[in-house]
Amino acid sequence: MVRTLIGLSVGSGLEGVDAAAVRADGLGLGLALRVVAAPRVAFPPGVRDAFRAAHGAPAPLAPEVVRTAAETLVFAARQALTRAAVSPRDAFAIGFLEPTRPAAPVSVRWAEVAERVAEQTGVTVLHGFADRDRAAGGAGRPVTAVADYILFRDPTESRLLVHLGAVSQVLLLPAGGTIPTAFGGEPGPGNQLLDQILFHGTKGREFSDLGGKHAVQGRCLEPLLARWADHPHLTRALPKTVHPEAFGRSFLLAAFESARLLGGGLPDLLCTATHLAARAIGAACRAPHMRPDGPRRVLLTGGGVRNGFLWQLVAKQFAGGVERADAAGVPALTRNAAAAAVLAALTCDGVPGNLPLLTGAAGGRLLGQISPGDGRNWARCSAWLADQTGDYPRANRAA
Repeated sequence: MVRTLIGLSVGSGLEGVDAAAVRADGLGLGLALRVVAAPRVAFPPGVRDAFRAAHGAPAPLAPEVVRTAAETLVFAARQALTRAAVSPRDAFAIGFLEPTRPAAPVSVRWAEVAERVAEQTGVTVLHGFADRDRAAGGAGRPVTAVADYILFRDPTESRLLVHLGAVSQVLLLPAGGTIPTAFGGEPGPGNQLLDQILFHGTKGREFSDLGGKHAVQGRCLEPLLARWADHPHLTRALPKTVHPEAFGRSFLLAAFESARLLGGGLPDLLCTATHLAARAIGAACRAPHMRPDGPRRVLLTGGGVRNGFLWQLVAKQFAGGVERADAAGVPALTRNAAAAAVLAALTCDGVPGNLPLLTGAAGGRLLGQISPGDGRNWARCSAWLADQTGDYPRANRAA
């Protein structure tokens, strides 16, 4: 049976919603997938302003802001269905991937947002995928590794996925490999550090260095970059995940002070931080266990593909041999949304969606919380779940 699933994701910049309509044929790890629509919908200015106003002063958002944010997700889901020529009544389920590292520490009840999406679309929503991995002792990241394996695996070609998100993520998929052969982690900082530097350096006037226009005007402060190379996270080998405070406030304050002592301005600090992000990726991917026996194809995803300066520096780490994931059938900016749809399918099929080797969890787990859709959709989903998960407790007992 071919199912149509919708994936939704909100990036760390809290700028808008990425959606993906995914056609899934088969079951579990044997899924054959095709992304057939990938719209992107920006949050209304009032929602973005509310998110940005919360910088440094986290507080519960007004109910109307949460409601409007949920309506944006609903609109994005409907856009994906329309472009895929599928009625909401024929959609199987929606997967929703919340921002794991929001730029603004806002108190958004994403579970309520998911409930509103289920209510307004009538389609069952699976969300909170990282929570179960954390409950099993994992970091909850990279929670998309198994989904990425299904989306990007190839029988004859080794592929290296480089995700330029809030932090950088890498995942090597050897040609014809199985799940245990996938390997990677989070080499270092990404867009979130660059955005924080710009936000504090402009005293809140700017939030994102789109295109790297500020960073490209600066010079790399090599003494500062050399000092950063000794950061505890950067000296560890993969698999690893970036701790929330690893490149947080203390790192940021020290960076501004070091740049000042070296006679550097904001563009110089942004330039140096962009070099740091790129070099961390390159160093991690030169390790022996990240190099397959034959050639590897490097595919870039995430919001960082819009940063031309970051793209240029990452490309240098791979001698220029990088390309957008679009070439492999998954739009680069929609990777998280597509992965959310796959995670929803895996849970419905009774297949663990986490990769304990990379997250550190005690074992494989079914991921996500379920917000039932209307009666018709939920009857179909629950019947499918019952058929596929009857043997789950025996087959997937914790390792």
